[in-house]
Amino acid sequence: MTSRALQRLWEWSCHAPGALPLEQRRSYEVVAQTFVLASLGHLLFACVLIGLQIPLLIVLNLACVATNTAALMFHRRLQLNRAMSVKLTATLLLITLSVWLIGPDAGFEYYFFLLLCEMLISDMTARYKIATSAVIGSVALATLLMAPDFTPWMLEAEAFREDIRLTNLVMVFLILGGILWRLHAITERCEHRFRRDATYDDLTKLLNRRAIFHEAEMLWQQGREFTLLLLDADHFKQVNDTHGHTAGDDVLRHLAYIVRGALREDDRLGRVGGEEFLIVFPDSSRDEVLAVASRIRRCLAEQPCQLEALTLPVTFSMGMAAAKEVTSMQALIDMADRRLYRAKSAGRDQLVMSDLEFIGPAAVL
Repeated sequence: MTSRALQRLWEWSCHAPGALPLEQRRSYEVVAQTFVLASLGHLLFACVLIGLQIPLLIVLNLACVATNTAALMFHRRLQLNRAMSVKLTATLLLITLSVWLIGPDAGFEYYFFLLLCEMLISDMTARYKIATSAVIGSVALATLLMAPDFTPWMLEAEAFREDIRLTNLVMVFLILGGILWRLHAITERCEHRFRRDATYDDLTKLLNRRAIFHEAEMLWQQGREFTLLLLDADHFKQVNDTHGHTAGDDVLRHLAYIVRGALREDDRLGRVGGEEFLIVFPDSSRDEVLAVASRIRRCLAEQPCQLEALTLPVTFSMGMAAAKEVTSMQALIDMADRRLYRAKSAGRDQLVMSDLEFIGPAAVL
């Protein structure tokens, strides 16, 4: 129960809102998790300081936990500049006071570099990053130049200075390692989604136009025998006009399901237009392609699309073209397209296998 609650809290804190575009989600989640990791780091460091009995720094670290929480809330409201500004201001103040309290050789200066890293991996504008980098650099330079002129305020910490320096070094390493680890994990997840979106059609989950044509192009480049079968749903515009685009989407998903189920293991299927689909048959004979076309039409006849109480039977017009018939990939696509539209012109629900060979539903079934 506790682990589930913590998981939900993590998801609530760090996962990007659903409406946020994919290209912005990676930066959003990285920065949100940076706020959480920084808060955990401050809490852990506060526990160390309790052991070292340095109460003022304990209070300052706990204050930074509260500030990071506030920054996270701003971040969730997509007030990104304000969130980063609040976090940077509080942390810069903590670093500066820590250097003056303990001295310039206790390792607190490491956090200036950590802050710069956090800011640079964010999705802030270039102008904001330049201005903020200048502020961080100026504060770091002023702090380190002025610190030797001051006697450390907390002389009792002299005995623990080496322990504090080592603790700071370990903390910076852990936080930076955590940030880079989460950056890698989030980047991998987002890259996977980008690749999926670039390859698959969002509605039908089939290969999209670019991807299915790439499959055919690869076979052509390899010099392999293959066949294209181009399918177009008959009278599909009437479905949209009569029943609405939601019904049309349901019909397309049903068609994709039926065609996918009729294919062999090595066949590739993609959506190439509104209601057009393309099947690539590697190393297939004419009879094998005809058998798949027969299964598709038989399945469509046996399993029409059901929309609640409404039954919408849909048929396909099909055009077939084999790689051995042409001398270029574009000519192959054009041939399949031309034969598809000859099937449309011949009365639909037809399969055109060559310029002289038309196969109607009765012959295929």
